[in-house]
Amino acid sequence: MTYVFFDLDKTLITKNSYEIVLNVLRRRRIISIFKFFYYKFILFFTRNIDKKMKTLAHVFKGVEVIRLDKIMKAFIFTEFDSIKNIKAVEELEKHNTHNKKVVLVTTSFEPIAKFAARFFHIHDYVATKLEVINGKYTGKISGKINYKDEKVLRLEKYNFNGSFAYSDHNSDIPLLKKATYRYTVNPNKKLRMYAKNHGWFIIE
Repeated sequence: MTYVFFDLDKTLITKNSYEIVLNVLRRRRIISIFKFFYYKFILFFTRNIDKKMKTLAHVFKGVEVIRLDKIMKAFIFTEFDSIKNIKAVEELEKHNTHNKKVVLVTTSFEPIAKFAARFFHIHDYVATKLEVINGKYTGKISGKINYKDEKVLRLEKYNFNGSFAYSDHNSDIPLLKKATYRYTVNPNKKLRMYAKNHGWFIIE
């Protein structure tokens, strides 16, 4: 079995999934306009990923898992088609064969990743988990943020021999280095430079 690892934000979709979720939760009146702009500020101006993710996790506090699942499923299956990255999706479709298994590997929260994986017909996903107590999100992250080396650690059960990996961001260099075939998708400046220096594929 050959494994193929895909990032989500700015790779399979052209936008940031956190921003999408904030917009959806605001439209559904799960968060107030004040909290909406507060979380938008955190999203765009906080550089520390640990602080950013832990703060953004609070947006789900008190929301029932069943309710959020319905919201995410409805949104993703109606609007993801308009923000999908065509070239990355074409690559994904090439790998949908009987002898390959595709895995979505994202820093995004699990409620997003779960339905994004279903939308793209991806077999499995690894994401940042949220704590749940009595069927509701507590606003806290469960375990570690799925970021940088943590992504590689979470994928230890998979065989990387002959594997493929796709990402847009330099934070995924550890994952890309682990794979046999490395593809950068509209890479940011740091990843583009690294890809050029190491002969990795660049998809524009």
